[in-house]
This record gives sequence, C-alpha cells and structure tokens, in this order.
Amino acid sequence: MNQPDLSTQVGHLRQLGTDFGDLHYQILYLDVARDHPALHTLSTLFYRAQGLAARLTAQVSYLDGSPYVQVPGSRESLDALRAAIGTASVAAADLAHALAANPLYGTSFSGPGANDAQFHEQQRAESAPVLAEHLQESAQQLDLCSTVCHYVAHGIARDTAPEAAAVVLPSPVKLTSDQYEALAALAKGGARLGVRDRSMYIATVDDTPVTTANFRRLDELGLIHHDISVPLAQGRDVMVTEDGHRALAHRPQTAPPGPVAAPGPTTASSRASRR
Repeated sequence: MNQPDLSTQVGHLRQLGTDFGDLHYQILYLDVARDHPALHTLSTLFYRAQGLAARLTAQVSYLDGSPYVQVPGSRESLDALRAAIGTASVAAADLAHALAANPLYGTSFSGPGANDAQFHEQQRAESAPVLAEHLQESAQQLDLCSTVCHYVAHGIARDTAPEAAAVVLPSPVKLTSDQYEALAALAKGGARLGVRDRSMYIATVDDTPVTTANFRRLDELGLIHHDISVPLAQGRDVMVTEDGHRALAHRPQTAPPGPVAAPGPTTASSRASRR
C-alpha cells in the first residue's frame, strides 16, 4: 500500500508539542508563593493555552479526514490526540481558575479604619495556595499534551515511512560541555532548587554553579527530576534520572594533551628575542 505523505502534519504536531512544553515550563517556574504573577501575565498564559487547544483540534480534524486513517494504528493515535484536546482544555480551565483567584491589587478597601496594605496582604496570603494548586495542575496537563503530540508525531512518521524508520536509529542525547558539567555536578548527590531574591537558584553538593538555562535544558530532556508539587519557596530536591546517568556514561572524552617537547637552543633563543 502506498503510504500518504504527512510530513507537514508531523511537523505541525512536533511544533505543537514544543509549544505545549514551552508553556508548561513557563507556568512551572512561576513562584506565586513569593510574588503573584500580574493579571496580564495570567491572561496571556490562559489565551495561549486556549490557542494550543484550538490548534490541536484542527490537527485532529485534518488527520481524521486524511489518508492516514487507512494506516494500521491510526485509530490509537487519533484517540490519543482527541483525548489530549480535553487535557489541553483542562489546562486552560485551571488557568482560568487561577485568574479568578488572582487578587486585584488596584482595588481599595473602603470603610472605617481601612488599611489597603493590610487588605492586599491578606488577599495575597489567601490566594497563594489556590493559585499554586491551579498552576501546578495546568503545568502537568500541558506536559502531558506535549508528550502526546511528540509521541503521535513520531508514530505517524514511522508508520507512513517504514523503510526510512527501519534504518534511522535514535541519536543519543548530545549536550554542551557546560551542560555535561552541570549534569555531573547534579549527579554527585542531587541538588536543591529554590528561590532567592525572586530568582531561581540551584544549590549543588560541591557548590558547582549551574545556570538556569542549563538546568532547564536538562529538565526538558528528562535528564533530571524535581517534584513540581513542592513550592519553589519551600525548595525542591533535584535528582538525576536514569537517562541522565546514561548520558553521563556516554559523555565524549576530551583528547588528552600531547607531550610537550623540551625547549631546544633554537626555542630558547627565539624566546629571548621576543623579550
């Protein structure tokens, strides 16, 4: 049977998976325990989640009417994407609940002995756990959507191009030297992820510095794990996953320095001339 060319749709699904993942990480690293996100920030996140759900719906509609439905295994893939639409909608709903719980700091408390600062602080304290719960739930749902999109995109590419899939092997994870150093430092005994002065920090056992960019990249690749149910203000334990240890085991070795020849008379004279 001639396989349909669905490379464009595979590309759209992969991009959707990346966009779901980006939104997941943006929400994941919000720390409402120390500083509430502004109403504008939450609104932007909410609109993005709705937009991603709409794009995913369009992809399911297109694939359901395409020649892909004749490919064995397509039913399971479409069912997974269809379920992901509901998951994306739940993520957007959690963001809507976070919007509803977000204090409006522009309002004033009117009445005898009104104290706006005290009133706003009370609002912040009451809404913080509610916001944290809804944002955590939304991040988890978006992460699931990202996984489904990437998984189905891989399945479609494999099922519609079996000859190519048979000879292409998955490439090992490749990291930069700084990312390898960060992963090695985290593997020595874990680390602590927290917030200090409204900035995220990573404390390793031997105080090896790990940048936020490198940490997020390792997190995206599934090489490290931290419990997102724990507020950043409380601090999260960070552990290296099996994939992370496997990446370290296959870390490319740098070439050892070559032997250094003893300086001869000519070398010594040329040094003297340069002085």
